[in-house]
Amino acid sequence: MRSSRSSVSRTLGPAVLTALLLIPNAASPAGAVPGDEDSPSLPGIRATVADGRPCTAKSAKKSARTPWAQSFLGIDRAWELSRGAGVEVAVVSTGADASRVPALDGRVTGGRDVVAGGTVRDDCAGYGTFLAGLVAGKRQEGLAAAGVAPEARVIAVRATDKEGLTTPEALADGIRAATASGARIIHVALAVPSAPRKLKDAVAAALKAGAVVVAPASAREWESGSGASRAESGPVYPAALPGVLAVSSVGPGGEPDTQGAEQGPRTRPRLSAPGVSVTGPGPGGGGQFTGGGDAVAGAFVAGTAALVLSYHPGLSGEQIAHRLEATAYGAVGDAPDPGVGPGIVDPVRALSAVLPEEHASSPSGTRTASAAHAVPPLDPPTARDHALAVAGGAVAVTLLVAFLAVVLPRGRRRGWRAGTAGGPAGGATSSAD
Repeated sequence: MRSSRSSVSRTLGPAVLTALLLIPNAASPAGAVPGDEDSPSLPGIRATVADGRPCTAKSAKKSARTPWAQSFLGIDRAWELSRGAGVEVAVVSTGADASRVPALDGRVTGGRDVVAGGTVRDDCAGYGTFLAGLVAGKRQEGLAAAGVAPEARVIAVRATDKEGLTTPEALADGIRAATASGARIIHVALAVPSAPRKLKDAVAAALKAGAVVVAPASAREWESGSGASRAESGPVYPAALPGVLAVSSVGPGGEPDTQGAEQGPRTRPRLSAPGVSVTGPGPGGGGQFTGGGDAVAGAFVAGTAALVLSYHPGLSGEQIAHRLEATAYGAVGDAPDPGVGPGIVDPVRALSAVLPEEHASSPSGTRTASAAHAVPPLDPPTARDHALAVAGGAVAVTLLVAFLAVVLPRGRRRGWRAGTAGGPAGGATSSAD
């Protein structure tokens, strides 16, 4: 008996190891992101440049890692359905440096500079360049980073001074310019503490023209030196205006970005997206930066809206906004987290889900239900999914170990000779052993 147990024990060791090697990541949580955040060695980019300081210098660093936000949102899978071809996204921000940034080559057109006049040709702060890359930047050789909608086009509208600061009136002019450009997606990547009639009318005109208007839910990026810093609390605009998709930022674990969330002006978000330690291109060349904030999160929502419009070209702006909200996955817990809103944008679901209310009065240009089912919706990773994955792996290990524990000793005793057929013969072989 002791000899038999020793034999089985010697067999189980390699068998267990073999079984575990055959089931890679059996105990790893689905959707886990190695390293969580992107490379900390990349320089950070800010929304504004301090008064009297030079423009943002180009970055000499790059990271070959896949940005956590791309993995978190499943963007590679969304590209199986849409890459945003044929869609124009207006980014109302600090401008864009399209001529010197490889990721933006052929992707960005200079729109109006409503503050200095003329056409946008540069970007002192660099923030608009960074956001344009998150929306539609193309993948560079040796780099995994790319925009959400790499085949869309960005129209860069500047509504700030050289330092990156704006006013409600300038912001209204920027939104008017974005609407006049014909862009169906407008990312207003700026926030102000008040909304005069001119700003309200500009947003209303954009919505009436069929555009989706996305804006940051807080003014944290502009709190140093901007007019928003003088408001201790209350809503920010245009995020708080009717019909605007107010967006907040989340970190690698899907938790709300709490930096400054307890103070300063803020509007309750309608959606959330990655906005902490996000990798993207910047001004001056091919180097990369990391940035964050609600305007960064808004770039992911605007890019997702571009994917949806390209795949469902018959949808109205209101329908696109509804689809983004209806397909978002919610915050952890029974009640939505006020810092996250109803949910985090989900590009795959936004493209593939079939919404009954949408097809009840579907425009003729909208794709059919069968086309929308081409890829099943992507469920967010949950504790139940992890438990099932681990349990399934454990069952497979058990079955494989049991099989090897029986077969290997018998094969060794027979000298790996094939046994004779039939029950009695098998018993004779056992007796002979």
